[in-house]
Amino acid sequence: MITLTDRDRLIITAVLHKVPFLPERSLAALWPDTDTSRENMARRLRQLRDEGLLVRHMAYAQAAGVSLFYHWSPAMPEPDFGALAWALTKRWEATEAKPVAFYSATDRAAKHYGRAIRSPLKSPAAISHDLGLGSVYVHYAVHHPVLAAAWVAEDLIAGARGYGEKVVDACIVDSTSTPALAIEFAGASYAASNGERLREIHADCAARGLAYEMWTVPEGGAK
Repeated sequence: MITLTDRDRLIITAVLHKVPFLPERSLAALWPDTDTSRENMARRLRQLRDEGLLVRHMAYAQAAGVSLFYHWSPAMPEPDFGALAWALTKRWEATEAKPVAFYSATDRAAKHYGRAIRSPLKSPAAISHDLGLGSVYVHYAVHHPVLAAAWVAEDLIAGARGYGEKVVDACIVDSTSTPALAIEFAGASYAASNGERLREIHADCAARGLAYEMWTVPEGGAK
């Protein structure tokens, strides 16, 4: 049995409690950006698989990194959804599907750390969405670890939502477990809705006075 590091536990608990999947390319941000570190990452992830804690998957999906698309807070004017829908469509049109490696947690890992979310392998579009959300979580883990610790997954939000409230992908909660920031990843289905999905999320968050961030694939389809 290997001795788990803090980074190992972050990865394992992320796919048990935070997001369905973690893309391999995004996990590289948890190691220094050197050839040696990339080799160390590959070796460590292989060891975690050999220990029966992680599962590596391959799927054909649209996955090209993530970027913050826009954000909104109650003090701001309503976004221009028409312009945003057009920009979102262009981004997804430029994002080609390709083989992507990603990770989920095993039942053995769940016995040690519990499990709040499941990781179903669904349609390519759903996998692309979940991979994008996983990349957003890694961004928070690297750049805003305190907020990443306060990240609450969709599965838990769904069980606590009020009547008629939309279920966002995740929420950052405050010290009283009250949602302080909603996190949403705008997948290809958002682009196909002519902005309607964007309007729905905005209307729901605005009604609750809840700030939110909308993330999606980068401009140009790669990053």
